[in-house]
Amino acid sequence: MPGTALILAGALVATAWGTEPAPPPAHSPAAPSSVLLSPTLGRPVFVEPGATFEALAQMAEAAGPVTVKLISTSAPAVTRSLPLPPDLESCIADGRPLLLRVPADLPERTYDLEITLGASRLVGRHCVAVKRLGPQIRIVHLSNMNIGDLAAPDFDQRLIAEVNLVASDLIIASGDFVDRTAENPEALWDRLPEFFSQFDAPAFIACGDHDDLQQYSKHVAVNPIGSVELGFLRGFAIYDRPSRPISDDPGQQQWLERALTAPGDERLKFVVAHDDRPNLLLQWRKRGVLPNMISSMRLGLWISGSHRDWDGVEYADIVRQAAPLMYVRTHQSSTATRDGATGVSHFRVLDVTDDRVAAPGWNSADVAPPSLPTGLLTCTSESPAENVVAVTVANNHAFRINGLQTRVLVPGVPEARPWCLGAELVSSHMIDGVWDCRLRFDVPDKGTARAVVGSGSTPLPPRFTIRFDMPTVLRLTPQQTPEGLEYASAANVNALIHITNSGAVDADFTPLLRLDGDTLSYRVIEEPGPPALAYRLHLPPEGSVTLQPDLSALRTTPGRRELQVYLTGLPALAPACQPLTVITAP
Repeated sequence: MPGTALILAGALVATAWGTEPAPPPAHSPAAPSSVLLSPTLGRPVFVEPGATFEALAQMAEAAGPVTVKLISTSAPAVTRSLPLPPDLESCIADGRPLLLRVPADLPERTYDLEITLGASRLVGRHCVAVKRLGPQIRIVHLSNMNIGDLAAPDFDQRLIAEVNLVASDLIIASGDFVDRTAENPEALWDRLPEFFSQFDAPAFIACGDHDDLQQYSKHVAVNPIGSVELGFLRGFAIYDRPSRPISDDPGQQQWLERALTAPGDERLKFVVAHDDRPNLLLQWRKRGVLPNMISSMRLGLWISGSHRDWDGVEYADIVRQAAPLMYVRTHQSSTATRDGATGVSHFRVLDVTDDRVAAPGWNSADVAPPSLPTGLLTCTSESPAENVVAVTVANNHAFRINGLQTRVLVPGVPEARPWCLGAELVSSHMIDGVWDCRLRFDVPDKGTARAVVGSGSTPLPPRFTIRFDMPTVLRLTPQQTPEGLEYASAANVNALIHITNSGAVDADFTPLLRLDGDTLSYRVIEEPGPPALAYRLHLPPEGSVTLQPDLSALRTTPGRRELQVYLTGLPALAPACQPLTVITAP
């Protein structure tokens, strides 16, 4: 009937709009008559399979039967209708929360939420993350994009494949999506939901000073101020712009401080602000409460927008005084070349536990972990046989990245469970005659891994034991040829690699030794022949061989490296690695 309102109250929005003070009216654009308030693209909700979540919708001009669905269009597509509670009518009449239960067998993905009431239909894109979170949560930060700038005509699709490969639990985007100079900003805003929906993980999205608030409210979240909860983490997006910093906004400060200090909330917290100047931290210092605020709130991360990585100089004084809080600023996440950006999209990976933050390639001597340029992580696949898929992952960064994941679709039947060689099979779901498998890889610096996954009879895999007999510190002596060619030598280092066939079948293979992306020559001990890049070897069960790498002429740089042993010619390729600290001798 006209005037009927359906209120499905979401926990996140109910918290932000209920027990805590509402944001200032200037930050709350008028809602249309029908709108999904929570969850939305930029304010996702996390729920485990079999558990419940809440939502908030306003449908003022509709009547009829209610349906709620979770929809994933990623192949193979999944659509599930959610059961409605028996007190549905009273929930609608009283404006009480509608509790929605996720099926226990629902594949772990990020889903669209569709709510219908009669002829009215609302869809929240990519906003319900069905996922079991562990003791470590991986966050990816995407910084300024400024799409529509002459150097960045569209969203960078290369980000999607690489961010999905690092397998984040949550994407944090800190604003400035559509540039104020864009010729057709409305069209770019219309494409933004589709761009973010191609990521596996949901996104928690702040609003930037270049972003149109009306378009942001239409496509991302009805309010630029909000929160997200996942496991032991709770995050807050604030509306913090150079033209109106949060330090000049008492109402927003009050909302955030009350939320951060909620009694009994011991979760680790983070704040996402667009302005790279940490305005609220500076305000707390001015009030003389900075150390107490950081410790009492368990505020661990301050994530800001920017065009460049933090250099450790700007705002260094306030960042030091806010310790142990970590200040995060990331290079441009598009091809725009604003303010010194390189024209290559970057993203940042942060691995967060309850008491620490780690990141791939983070040397403790660095002011912050490096952001990752696109183009250095790749994943390819082929089908060498029926119902078998081979997946190769390459990490061309100068540091190890653990926990890379990819989805693989393998035809099969429910009775024949999938098997995997060379990677961890994290999950598998039979959907419409296809096994939807998720594989996990740990890949060393400038390294590669190959896995084979299939359904049906499990092959008997070859098994090897590889042992390194060498120092963990590699001292290099600089050298130069008469022609001026520079290289380094560790010829005085005694290094041996012992390979044993610990399986039950004969094995033919070719060892490859790699260091810092270069293939090293080696000798086969007790076998004739000079050092070579590759020897074809045969080992019976319990047979062994010893290799001596040639370290007399190397091209590597000081730092942490891994000597990698690959046994090529086998179905899978999982390198055995010896961590090394490479130093230059005086």
